Amino acid sequence: MKTVVIAGPEPIVYPGDVPGDHDPEDQTIAALIAAVQAEIDGPRGWLGHSLGFQTLSMATDAFCHRMKLPYGPVSTVLNVFYRDGAGEQHTVDGAYYRLAANDTLVFAPGFSFPGVECAPDAVTVEYDAGYSAEAMPANAKHAVIIGVQQLKPLADQSVMVREEDVEGVGSTTYAVSEASSALIRSATERLLRPLWVPVA
Repeated sequence: MKTVVIAGPEPIVYPGDVPGDHDPEDQTIAALIAAVQAEIDGPRGWLGHSLGFQTLSMATDAFCHRMKLPYGPVSTVLNVFYRDGAGEQHTVDGAYYRLAANDTLVFAPGFSFPGVECAPDAVTVEYDAGYSAEAMPANAKHAVIIGVQQLKPLADQSVMVREEDVEGVGSTTYAVSEASSALIRSATERLLRPLWVPVA
């Protein structure tokens, strides 16, 4: 099973939230926020949890009556696709599934699972995950701010732009050096420990 980001994540803090003598729209601080958040958030981060609102795509090899969607909290299931034995893609009618408790996709009892291609990505679920601004845990915002403050002295040499290709979608992300990554984790881990979700 593989989960990738196809849109987002939205930032959970903004330059104006970070203490210091900088413009509320400072682009260097915005880049640091993106770098810190990328180390933590969603499939790319270590937390096992989505913070900023984002659209994810989970690929798996088969249908199951109950499919746990990783990197919640999940707000909406957007699409369920599958490829048949001939490799043709189909869309499952939304009437046949719903989002249940604990970020679980549940199929209706009357839904007959179609045969699928023998492939690790035969079934794909697209969904929205992350918190609204109002529901964002305060410790998550504080963790990102602390991480940014730790990186500010290293900004010039630590942050770079990296292009990652998701099939059919290009997305720009921010990466940091290994040393800076360790610094972010050290600065944020205690605050975020209550939100940590082990990912199988």
